[in-house]
Amino acid sequence: MLGALTSAAEDKYHISASAPETVTLGRQFRVVFEINTRSGKFIPPDFSNFDILMGPSTSYSQSTEIINGKISSHISYTYTYILQPKTVGTFTIAPAKLKIKGQVIESNALKITVVKGAASPATQGNAPAAGSSQSKITTTSSNSGLFVKVLVDKTRVYQGEAVVVTVKIYSRVNLTGLEEVDIPEFNGFLKQEIPTPELRSLQREYINGVAYGTGVIQRYLLFPQTTGDIKIDPAKVVCLVRERVHISSDPFFDDFFGNYRTVRKTILSNRVTIHVDPLPAGAPPGFKGAVGTFGLDASVDKTTLKANDAVTLKVKISGNGNLKLIEPPKVEFPPDFETYDPKITTRINNTVHGETGYKQFEFLMIPRHAGKYRIPSVEFSYFDPSSKAYKILKTPAFTLNVLKGDQTETGQVIAGGGQEALKYLGKDIRYIYSKPIKLKPAGYTLFGTWKFYLVYILSLFFFLLTIIIRNRYLKSKGDIQRVRNRKANKMARKRLKTAGQFLKKENQSGFYEEVLKAVWGYLSDKLSLPLSDLTRETAAETLKKQNVEKDTIEKLIRVIDQCEFARYAPESSTGPMDKLYEEAVSVISELEEKL
Repeated sequence: MLGALTSAAEDKYHISASAPETVTLGRQFRVVFEINTRSGKFIPPDFSNFDILMGPSTSYSQSTEIINGKISSHISYTYTYILQPKTVGTFTIAPAKLKIKGQVIESNALKITVVKGAASPATQGNAPAAGSSQSKITTTSSNSGLFVKVLVDKTRVYQGEAVVVTVKIYSRVNLTGLEEVDIPEFNGFLKQEIPTPELRSLQREYINGVAYGTGVIQRYLLFPQTTGDIKIDPAKVVCLVRERVHISSDPFFDDFFGNYRTVRKTILSNRVTIHVDPLPAGAPPGFKGAVGTFGLDASVDKTTLKANDAVTLKVKISGNGNLKLIEPPKVEFPPDFETYDPKITTRINNTVHGETGYKQFEFLMIPRHAGKYRIPSVEFSYFDPSSKAYKILKTPAFTLNVLKGDQTETGQVIAGGGQEALKYLGKDIRYIYSKPIKLKPAGYTLFGTWKFYLVYILSLFFFLLTIIIRNRYLKSKGDIQRVRNRKANKMARKRLKTAGQFLKKENQSGFYEEVLKAVWGYLSDKLSLPLSDLTRETAAETLKKQNVEKDTIEKLIRVIDQCEFARYAPESSTGPMDKLYEEAVSVISELEEKL
């Protein structure tokens, strides 16, 4: 009796596998598993002798025939893998399995021979899908129409001079996205990233009369730290390309039945060499490696002050160059001045024109005695690559008139990190507390009083209450089935809201897909059934056991059938989406009231 049931299940459901018998080492090929039902659980075989480049990708088709008044329907649900052989030899791919209604159905095994060198066109192509042996499947691609370049604005610079590097992609194929971008390390350079908008679309650009879609992936500012030839390694980009799969030699059938697939393509950029010249001899004594074009400003916040008061000297270096590497200039302060490390303020922007902005140094000084003091000119030297010469900038000298302070000059000053942190301690008693003081009897203590016991009892009560609430919360969270049941309606309404947005945009495929997700997801959460085990039959049987009305069950099955049919039917054959949307909302509401 058991053997008869198994034979009947195998007659009703079947799974078949197809692949080319001979493939070439290093070439891709397809393995297709076709099932005549969407129910059950698909278990793929072991592909240990091959690399899985993509998959499984799934597709669904349904056809209906009417012969002599007799209607027959054929359903095909396929799982497709893109494989690549690892080594030469003959390998066997074990059967795939389908678990359905307590039975396990196996496909045929596949025997594949991997050879070296170029294989014949018949063996390099993908195997035809089951049931379509008259169609030969080939793929088209254009590697020459997709490449990436590393562009530099100059290939010969001085040490410390900025180089603008642009990583740019060029495409004549249907590029759908970038999966991975591997930028080189730029060894030998100080790297600064230039803010670059996210690449969302390509711009048309002509190269040797050929139109390309181009886009900037990222830009950088590089400052060479050594001399000689510095090599920039290639950038690596993994692209997602949408390719057409031809299923027939007839262009008419290709236009009507042609499919597309997304494949990964790895491209490498060119290698770039930058020649870095050392800075010429004859650098000024105060030169500290600044390269670019700069300006110098200086100011003091006051020229007349009292002894022991603070005064700030601001020195501002602005322009275009390696601003981040500029060190504080040397200032010759009078010997009677107390000085501190400068406060540094930086405002720098990295652009395609270089590193622009300014760097400001604030020197805090405190004169200890009255008199007239002179702060000498501050010098700043840099190398200008455009004129290939060293330049020296100077600030004006400043004269400070320091008057006698209010306090004796023997007072002590304690300085912190800035002017606001200075405190003068040459005064008498400070911070005398003058507010009324509330006195308590000697030996008074809170322990043993009624207030003490009240606080103790309240603390114990709130502690026990917190433990009880926490235990109930953890228990409710631990009941996964209960949580899923409680959130089922919320998740369904969220997905239906998304479907409503697709309805307004007249996005047919997105609308039907979201309605199906809402219905199947609601049933899975509400009935506590895995999606892999959930079919029309199991859903109907379970709902019937829950005493759900027959009309509601039929309405549910009708919504599912209409969605699945509309997803794969021509656009002209689909019914009104707004009516289907209302039925989906209605049936979920009825199920929620009953369950």
